[in-house]
Amino acid sequence: MEWDRAEVIGRLDYLRRTDPGLTRFGSAAHRYLLNPPLAEHDVTAFEARHGVSLPDDYRAFLIEVGDGGAGPFAGVFRLDRSDRPACHREDLLPGFLAGAFPHEVPWNELGDGGPQSEDDYFDPSRIRGSLNLSNQGCGYMVRLVLNGPQRGTLWEDGRSGDMGITPFRPDFATWYLEWLRDPMPR
Repeated sequence: MEWDRAEVIGRLDYLRRTDPGLTRFGSAAHRYLLNPPLAEHDVTAFEARHGVSLPDDYRAFLIEVGDGGAGPFAGVFRLDRSDRPACHREDLLPGFLAGAFPHEVPWNELGDGGPQSEDDYFDPSRIRGSLNLSNQGCGYMVRLVLNGPQRGTLWEDGRSGDMGITPFRPDFATWYLEWLRDPMPR
């Protein structure tokens, strides 16, 4: 996929002009501003370091549009996680991204099988093979699957509200472009 950065920037300018008080959900965090795009070699180095190949639409976004910033909810995180507190960078643990994502259907053992320990429910292995893209609020996260049969899809990690891990959008481009057209969360 090829992104039209000028079109994205133009739409963000429109959103900023129509929301000068930054009242739309998440806009106060990203202010409708993108971070500068990454160089191809930076993305390639990230992929080599983590043993992954980023889905084409997300990879192109990083290089052609921006390294996170304005986007759905509180915006899109930077690839290197420098905009995340150190305690929320589980994505960068050795081997984490290269692992196979463990789900093909919605998962929520709290709702599907009775009690289990919180340590097990929140074990990072439940989300391995996926990259955290965005904070939806209240601890809900949007994750991009990097490996396995669900590669390229977005999943919602709602474990903070005992909602499990569920499919969210078919791909990054669909999610981002939906938001550009209608920035109100759903």
